[in-house]
Amino acid sequence: MKDIGKTFYLETLGCPRNEADSEAIINILTTSGLKLLKSPETVDVIIVNGCAFIEEAVSESIDAILTLRKKNKKAILVVVGCLAQRYGRDLEKSMDEVDLLVGTGSIERIPEIIANGKSEINSNSGFLGKNLYDKPHIIPPHYRYIKIQEGCNFKCAFCVIPQLKGISHSKELTVIKEEILNLPEEVKEIIIIGQNTTSWGEDLRGNSSLSDVIKEIAVNFSGWIRFLYFHPLFVSEDLLKIVQNFPNVMNYLDIPFQHVSNSVLSGMRRGYGKKEIDNLLEMIASIGDFTLRSTFIVGFPSETEKDFEELCTFVENSNIDHIGVFGYSHEEGSASFSMSKLSDEVITRRMEIISLIIEDKMKKRNEKFIGKTTEVLIDGIENGEYYGRTKSSAPDIDPVVWISKENKNINVGKIYQVLITDALGGDVTGEIIDD
Repeated sequence: MKDIGKTFYLETLGCPRNEADSEAIINILTTSGLKLLKSPETVDVIIVNGCAFIEEAVSESIDAILTLRKKNKKAILVVVGCLAQRYGRDLEKSMDEVDLLVGTGSIERIPEIIANGKSEINSNSGFLGKNLYDKPHIIPPHYRYIKIQEGCNFKCAFCVIPQLKGISHSKELTVIKEEILNLPEEVKEIIIIGQNTTSWGEDLRGNSSLSDVIKEIAVNFSGWIRFLYFHPLFVSEDLLKIVQNFPNVMNYLDIPFQHVSNSVLSGMRRGYGKKEIDNLLEMIASIGDFTLRSTFIVGFPSETEKDFEELCTFVENSNIDHIGVFGYSHEEGSASFSMSKLSDEVITRRMEIISLIIEDKMKKRNEKFIGKTTEVLIDGIENGEYYGRTKSSAPDIDPVVWISKENKNINVGKIYQVLITDALGGDVTGEIIDD
């Protein structure tokens, strides 16, 4: 083994799952005796936890590698996670800037891999990690991502995730509970994540048992509890009722439908159609008042103008609170890569059309909250203004509440009663009424 030095810098790109992984990587390396520095110029090891889900994310990760190497030409540059797993040796061969690769199934061994100087990308079993730390480094200290599941058993035509992270595998409930019980008091919200959190327990118990996770967490953490990434086929009446039964579990459902056209959904291999989506939305509405978030893909190879119009009509008339939309990315290795891709012009035009529909829909929705008072968790400050989230919003992906500059003595990480005063399209403004 060689001396790997004493300091490291870590750059994180991609989704909250990567952020959770990076926190675990930092924990592993600092436990091994390395010190984390905030800038890359003088460190001994540079780590890039890059995203490889779609072309745009890959390009961003490659740019980060090139930029970091220019800043420090002597450090050992290590690429970890999805990017390393997807491109493997090809990445090493095509980029002299990269020294080592650590695949998704080898992250736990990152200190040994760096010391040995040999890349390890043999396993795609994904990384669950164990996040036991007082101070986070990637995210604000008042909320924490807890990853409970990784990998996916579905074979969606547009997705390469199963190739990168393997089949669905779950973190043991005892480990999840340990992470929750060791959270410092400053943590006001935990966000439960996974590739498909609703599949938790399939590998451990033979069936989806997310309800047991909810029950365990809800009685051991008094702050806000939010779950992300529910697959439509796993959302049951029993699960919804359990979510609703615990006051500290947010009535927040993140369910990516991806489309509503039967033909497109069939081509995507989603395993359901428009009827199942309608039935699920009716069931959700009948059980209680939930905040619903969903995402859709525009420009899938088989999407016709009629399919797109159907999607636009659905989005405009639905009661979905938060909507994310993405242009289809033609990913090598996915089943849909063999299909004829729509032109970039068509995809861009459709994205522009549906984005305007969503923008108008969100503005009308937010106008309904003007004059109402709600709890807001303050996340940070930007350009002299504080911003935060209600129980109906997850960090980074949903609208925020901007707090008037007139409010003084605001503490990030604290929950305030806020009067909503105006709608700004996606976001709203408000004034604290109990400071």
